[in-house]
Amino acid sequence: MKRLTILFFVLTLLLPLGNLSSFAQSRDQEIQELKQMIEQNRQQNEALMNKVQQMEAEKAANQVKVEEFMTKQEEQDAKINGFMSFFDSIDLGFYVDTTYQYVFDRGSTSDLQLRSLYPDNEQFAINAFTVSVSKTPTLEGGIMDLLGFRADILFGEQAPLLGSNGLSSDVVDPYQAYLQFLAPVGTGLNVYAGRFVTLAGYEVIEAKDDPNITRSILFGFAIPFTHTGIRTDYTAGPITLTAGLNNGWDQVKDANGNVTIESQIAFSHSGGIISDSWFGVTGYFGREPGDIGFAETNGWRELITAVGTVTLNDWLTFIVDADFGWQQDIVFNEIGSEEGVSWWGIAGYIVADLHPAITFALRGEYFDDGDGFRTGTPQKLYELTPTLSFKPFKGLIAGNRFIDNFEARAEFRWDHSDERYFEKEDGGFEKNQYGVMGQLLYWIEL
Repeated sequence: MKRLTILFFVLTLLLPLGNLSSFAQSRDQEIQELKQMIEQNRQQNEALMNKVQQMEAEKAANQVKVEEFMTKQEEQDAKINGFMSFFDSIDLGFYVDTTYQYVFDRGSTSDLQLRSLYPDNEQFAINAFTVSVSKTPTLEGGIMDLLGFRADILFGEQAPLLGSNGLSSDVVDPYQAYLQFLAPVGTGLNVYAGRFVTLAGYEVIEAKDDPNITRSILFGFAIPFTHTGIRTDYTAGPITLTAGLNNGWDQVKDANGNVTIESQIAFSHSGGIISDSWFGVTGYFGREPGDIGFAETNGWRELITAVGTVTLNDWLTFIVDADFGWQQDIVFNEIGSEEGVSWWGIAGYIVADLHPAITFALRGEYFDDGDGFRTGTPQKLYELTPTLSFKPFKGLIAGNRFIDNFEARAEFRWDHSDERYFEKEDGGFEKNQYGVMGQLLYWIEL
């Protein structure tokens, strides 16, 4: 019995030790499993971080591609916008000039003396329907903004009268057609290449920009109409300098293989009582054809013109235009004697804006063609022309420029020569010529 008691006591003591060993084994297994879980989590986290890094790298690469695409798109848009802005800045204009003229004691004839651009008598004339397209270059913007051009294409009865050597038509005359480049030098150096109107004299081809209907004697006989070549001008403050080379007087195609030099210095001012003023001296120098019926010559020709305009209080304008020309080596007779010829003249204008819709202009001039080289007869000429202009719809509708630009004009003109130069209806000649003229003008600038 005693042995059984002792055995039971020993077994009682050994039983917890068995449970403790089993618990330890279970604990070790749990720790091992926990370590495995931690390792799996670490590997998963590492794979996840690698995936995140890969996605961030792909995102950065895509962002670079997007930025490159946006940069290229912006550059392309800038090019397109620059190209389109070139066309957005193009100006378009239309201009119509129609007249009726009556010169006393002449009958119906289309050969009136001293009526350059308006020779028709006793008939209605569509003198000019002009289409103008232009773009003025500017230093603001891109390279496309530095480019410009102008084309003035005239359809009508004045076309053959403006025709130049190498370009003559009874229907159409592009009296201006040139390219323009504004070089980014200082305030901008303009370079023109093509056909353009002359720098000489005061009056211009476009009737709407002249104070009278008929052109002055100086405009028709003392100076050229157009030139074809290259021209540059530069403005610094109130001073503008112009210089160029061209084929000569009214020559699209060079007639003699020599270039003519042109130059001008001009001064402008505005402000105060003198609301606007402009003074300019122009020179043309070169060899020009000098055929007067006996033989063709190629003598040295020079032309100097001086023009000044002063406007007082925005309504009264005074204008002076003086022209001096001479040429060498002119053949005067069948023997072949060569001499020099000269011509000169001066014109004065008073232009008064009596009302926003009414303008009065008075022109008087003197022209000395003592050798007969310009008019065909050695003579001294005088001319006096008052003109009244009326814009009946001016200001009728505020801000409506499409009706403001309709203009009606009427004028009387007296021409006098110290020789019997003006043809009469009976075929004789007299020293005086009198005429009246009406004109309707309309222009649109878009």
